[in-house]
Amino acid sequence: MNTCDTKTGACETSPTPQAHCESKCGCGGACGGDPMLCKMLMWKCSFHEAKKAVEVEILKDKIKKLWGPKLEKEATAVLEAMEAKWNSLHAAEHAKAQLIERFEQICKEGK
Repeated sequence: MNTCDTKTGACETSPTPQAHCESKCGCGGACGGDPMLCKMLMWKCSFHEAKKAVEVEILKDKIKKLWGPKLEKEATAVLEAMEAKWNSLHAAEHAKAQLIERFEQICKEGK
């Protein structure tokens, strides 16, 4: 369901694209049942959503150009830290499994 704040132009979109079908009104009821007003509100909201998508793409390009090398280094650092964490978790699980196996052997030996 699409709803737009007519003063700010901010739009909210339902997580399900078919939500407008459930309410039988694509604008979320802001039209009061007037199909022409509903169509106008939906186009207005679509315009703002498309404009925002373009703005996001422009900013992404500029951010990559200005901060790309630094962000690449940060991403590498995060990836290395996550890999180290994953390896330590794997090692801890392996050590736990070995300990359980040793306990089982000791229990089988008896006294």
